Amino acid sequence: MARLLHIEASPRGSESFSARIAAAFVDEYRHSHPQDEVEQLRLFEHALPEFDAEAAAQKMQHISLLMRGEPGVAPVGKWAGVITEIERLKAADKVLISTPMWNFSLPYRLKHYLDVILQPGLTFYVNRRGEYVGKMGGKPLQLIIASGSAYAPGFPRADGGTKTDFLQAYLEHVARWMDFGDIRVIRVQPTAHPVPGEVTALLQGRIEEARAAARSF
Repeated sequence: MARLLHIEASPRGSESFSARIAAAFVDEYRHSHPQDEVEQLRLFEHALPEFDAEAAAQKMQHISLLMRGEPGVAPVGKWAGVITEIERLKAADKVLISTPMWNFSLPYRLKHYLDVILQPGLTFYVNRRGEYVGKMGGKPLQLIIASGSAYAPGFPRADGGTKTDFLQAYLEHVARWMDFGDIRVIRVQPTAHPVPGEVTALLQGRIEEARAAARSF
């Protein structure tokens, strides 16, 4: 039995393109993998630990202890919430992230989540050569990304114009950093197409793509 963690980063529920496509993915995944467990983490409904002054101080103490070859900070105070979210992620065998693009980048709750889980010695470490090494063990990741306009793939460049996609580039970069393997992407764009029929056809096509992706995930 495997465990799929679905991280949903849209607050719009059934009105969200990314959420609707992810729902089709999860529905087909449950059907195709009946022995597996699915956990859904809706970031706009979930109480993430605030990464405030207390948590930042604990993080710096954690880093200092690791550099001295000692165990990290005990899971108390805000750090206990950080450890809980990291353990939830590590317990998953497969991860699905569904998200819209907000202002060329991540919704703030998804950035909040990533700032909580990206912790040295826990989701990555630095070796003696100063290289980052992820600790996710190569587990697979499916990204479902929706955007109102169409964005060309590729890392953002200074001459790329105003329609620059920082979202997919950032998520893929962070995923590789943590050592996720087999990173797959489904894009639905442009969701703000002026012809309603075009949007309906786009959505239906991506739903079918998501169902096919779930069967082989």
